[in-house]
Amino acid sequence: MSGRFDLRKEWLFAGLLVSFCVIYALWYPATISIDDESSTIALAYSIEHGTVYTEAAGPFWGLLIGNHMVSKFSPFHAAVLVPAMAMNWRLSFLVSASFFVAGAFILRAMLRREGLGSGWTGLYFLLPGALYYSQTVMAAVPATVMCLLGVSLCLRTPARPFLAGLAFGVSVLLHPWVGPIAVVFCAVWTLERRFSGLAELLIGALPSIVLLAAYNFLTTGSPIRTVYTILGHQHLFRGAHFPGFLAFYVASLAIFPLAGWSVFSRRWSGTYALPAVGAVVVAMASLYYYRDGLNFGSARIPAAAAELAGLVPGQRFLLPLSMIACLPAARFLNFRLSTWDLARIAKAKIVALGAFMVGFALLSIFHQAYLQAFAKIQEALHENIPPDAPVAVDNDSDVAKEFAPLNVVYRHVTVVDQTGAPPPDEAYVAMLLRPGQSPPPNWTENRASREIKIRSWVWNRDLLIAEPARAKD
Repeated sequence: MSGRFDLRKEWLFAGLLVSFCVIYALWYPATISIDDESSTIALAYSIEHGTVYTEAAGPFWGLLIGNHMVSKFSPFHAAVLVPAMAMNWRLSFLVSASFFVAGAFILRAMLRREGLGSGWTGLYFLLPGALYYSQTVMAAVPATVMCLLGVSLCLRTPARPFLAGLAFGVSVLLHPWVGPIAVVFCAVWTLERRFSGLAELLIGALPSIVLLAAYNFLTTGSPIRTVYTILGHQHLFRGAHFPGFLAFYVASLAIFPLAGWSVFSRRWSGTYALPAVGAVVVAMASLYYYRDGLNFGSARIPAAAAELAGLVPGQRFLLPLSMIACLPAARFLNFRLSTWDLARIAKAKIVALGAFMVGFALLSIFHQAYLQAFAKIQEALHENIPPDAPVAVDNDSDVAKEFAPLNVVYRHVTVVDQTGAPPPDEAYVAMLLRPGQSPPPNWTENRASREIKIRSWVWNRDLLIAEPARAKD
């Protein structure tokens, strides 16, 4: 098919793309709310100020290795955020959004090479996990889109293994989760081709391998040791929740994308590499100790609604497979719907566009209400605690991440165990409480304090801020 854009034939793709941009702008993320985002912002701030060591942004954004604090998050992804950080940190959200848009064009190219209409990108735009993480500063969407690009470059005719190696290498630099996915795909793909293209893949990936090894050597003293391995994350694939997680991810893949299960079929995938990737992703995600979205039970909304809302961020570890599965799903659905007449297809496209617009708008409204509560917390901290003051935060209420270096940099924040000794007299105290909850008496004794009510229709907390203790008579 011709690569020229024809609005009459591609109005659905254009409508999805424009709708994404408009809705994203209307509910542009108010702030960050996830621990990973805070740590990523701290790392980007440190790189902006000339170092990969995170003590530049505060005391607890990394692991102490030797004389420096080292983040477990990717410095390469954080470096991509630096230009935005240099202008206004909130522009960092546009990195994930831009990668999401790039992913749509990559899938469009894959579909058109197959003789399929670009309207099937609706499967991609209806991935709620990708939409959700496009509104964060995390590496989930950028790394996944680069992995998708690598797959696309391998599956095209003729294949471009050198460029694919570059893309896969960058995807791993952005986030290590895609490392096993890239390795398995490339291994099976080259095996099918009797190792044709293997050398080009390795040469393409070599710059990323060298960069990653150099960074690891600089920060941990070994080219193959990372902060993740020092922390023991490799031991967290224990399968403690395997039955439940497996059921969740398999069910998710059936609908995100629609008919996503077709990725496990050689007929619809066109290669054994995609089913192999599918098996690896589902196995890794199911064995891992953690799934995003399970903490939504702490939201203000009813438990059933919180459980439903938690399904969306829960798609994070499945994202690489979900995006890749859009191609075999489009092949399968196009075959099954081949008997539909033009009028029926047009109606289906209108329904798809409407579903995306309504769904993404509702997701954005819900997410924005959640983010606005955290923006109020950050604003209150900035207004009531001087940046150069010592601050004690409790280890249970998760307020520490709100001291990320956004508009203010706090370099003297200490996490204190509530069951231990009280905070130092000279320190401010910050604590998040559930409405009606009382703070530990020894945290406010002899201190002037105030509670700031953080209210939204999604999430409520009371922010306690106590001043340094008054001198005793």
